[in-house]
Amino acid sequence: MTPVAPDPATVDPLEVARAELIEALARMVNCVIDAGKAEVQPALGSIKEMRAALAEVANLDDFLEDLDAAERMLRLYLAT
Repeated sequence: MTPVAPDPATVDPLEVARAELIEALARMVNCVIDAGKAEVQPALGSIKEMRAALAEVANLDDFLEDLDAAERMLRLYLAT
């Protein structure tokens, strides 16, 4: 079965941006963990800045949950 590309007219640009943000956040967490604990505090600062920048954007509750999860993961890593 051949995969079908989505119709560009039906793709929601906000959903594409949201997916890209979540993927970038996951990459950031992985890079920080690979780089070591010294990088955790700057990353937590970046997450705080992202949260502040997105505070006034509507309908991003699920992304804020992803920010919370990333922060928890980094704090857990720092505690080990």
